[in-house]
Order: sequence, then C-alpha cells, then structure tokens
Amino acid sequence: MSRRSPSYPLVTVYIPTYNRPDMLARAVLSVVNQTYKNIEILVVDDNSDIQTQEKLKALSETYSFTLLHNRRTKGACGARNTAITKAKGHYITGLDDDDEFLPNRIEEMVTRFDMERFSAIATTTLVRKSANETVVRNADKGVLTLDDQLHYNKVGNQVLTLTERLKDIGGFDEYLPSFQDYDAWIRLSHHYGPILKIDHPSYLTHTEHENRISTNSEKKQQGLKLFKEKHSPLLSKQHIQSLSILSLQHSSSRASLTMLLPLISKQNWKSAVSFYLDSNFSSLTTLLRKLKMKLKTRQ
Repeated sequence: MSRRSPSYPLVTVYIPTYNRPDMLARAVLSVVNQTYKNIEILVVDDNSDIQTQEKLKALSETYSFTLLHNRRTKGACGARNTAITKAKGHYITGLDDDDEFLPNRIEEMVTRFDMERFSAIATTTLVRKSANETVVRNADKGVLTLDDQLHYNKVGNQVLTLTERLKDIGGFDEYLPSFQDYDAWIRLSHHYGPILKIDHPSYLTHTEHENRISTNSEKKQQGLKLFKEKHSPLLSKQHIQSLSILSLQHSSSRASLTMLLPLISKQNWKSAVSFYLDSNFSSLTTLLRKLKMKLKTRQ
C-alpha cells in the first residue's frame, strides 16, 4: 500500500542545523529510510558559513528536502520555529542534526498516536556514548500527565504531535537559554492533555562526538530559573523539590544523601537515585547500564 494514500497523512520532520553538514547527511538519510514514506523534510540552516551552505544545497538536491535559511543565527529553537511556520504536515516531529531515527520510528508513532486522548506521543531513546557503548533511556514511560512532567522532563527532547497544536502554543520559547523542549511539552500538556511515551526506543542520540551542543552549566541554571518563574502557577511544593534536584544535576556539585533525601519523592526518586549513583559511583553505573543493554538486546 502506498504510504501517500489518505490513510497515511503527511508528517513534517524539522531538522535545525549549523555548520555540521556531514552529521546532517546521516540525520536526513535516517528520515529518508523510514518505513513511513509520506514525509516532508524541512532542514533549517541557522546561518552557517558559506562553505557549509554550499554543501547543504547539494544535500538538498541529493535527498530532495526543503532547505530554509535564517539570515541571522537564532539558535536551535529559532531554527525549529522557522520550520514550524512553514510546515504543511498533519503531524510534526523533530530531529537534531547530530542524531538519527531508527527506520520504523515515524510509522509506529503515527500508528499509536491517539490524538483524542493525548497531546503528543514520544518514545524512550537510545544514547550512543561511544563506539562500543549504547544506553537505553527508559526509566520514564507510559501516560505522562502535566503533574508528572512538572517534576522534570520525563518526555525527552522530541515528540510527534499535530502541527496545528505546536503552532497554537507558539512553538519553542526562543527567550529561554535552555529547557526549551521541556517548556514546550509542558505547554502542550497544559492545553491538550497528557503525553504518551512508549517503551520502544527509536531515536538514537549521539553523545560520543566532541561537536555536541554545549551543556553550559550557567545557561542551564538560568534557563531553569526562568522556567520556574514562567510556570510558577502550576508548581506545587513537590514540583519545586524535584526541580531543585534538577538544578543540582546541572551544577558542579557532587550529590550527597544529605542534600538529596529531603527532596526525594515518589515522582522523582528514579531521577534522584540515578543522579546520586552517577555522581558518586560512575564506574558502577556504567557497568550496570552495559549489563542492562545486553539483557535488553537478548530479549
């Protein structure tokens, strides 16, 4: 059956990029190779250098995607917003230029997305840490309510939703220096209901390269401060405690039990335990994650 029949609505995939044409080629190819074929690919160049722009033009001709340009550098969220305003798809989802989709990602998400019950759908993820280590991130899954999500970003960095919904909430907040995706999912859930996160990792995040977008601690702290101010009417005491753990995670401090115990709750204990182990027993957590990945692979 043709994936372009009416039962397979158009899906827009937006990909922001900046001076990384080789990584972008891998990302685009992973979309081209999807089992679901009725896809519009919008690549937004965030004012790359001239040499990169020439390479992007050649890539757009090779893979037949739409290439959009920001005349000034606006950051990843500004580039995403450029794509969102141009998107023609019934559904929309995103991909970072240094990451990739597994082949069945779009088909599974479209098939399992119940737009009457959920504002969006997400999946657990795979994280490539090195050539020999890939980690499954699946601690949070199932139906994630607004209350669930206000403890920390349980959704991840990408969802599939209706394009009109992402446009309706105004896309991504370009004034936040960090946590822009988290903020967008909160606003989606606030307006349209919970997000379904399925336990079938189909998004591969690459962290093994040195050209990863900065995780500047100061920007993270400032972004979290603004996030809390923006959503303060929604935050309970328990949410504030969870966000305090998140603040510790993005500081240079090592987590101690004395610091964490007063903040731990039913909603954040997985994140708290993971943070404590990573902070104090990194070798052990690496070993445990490798074991977990081997067991999952054998299933």
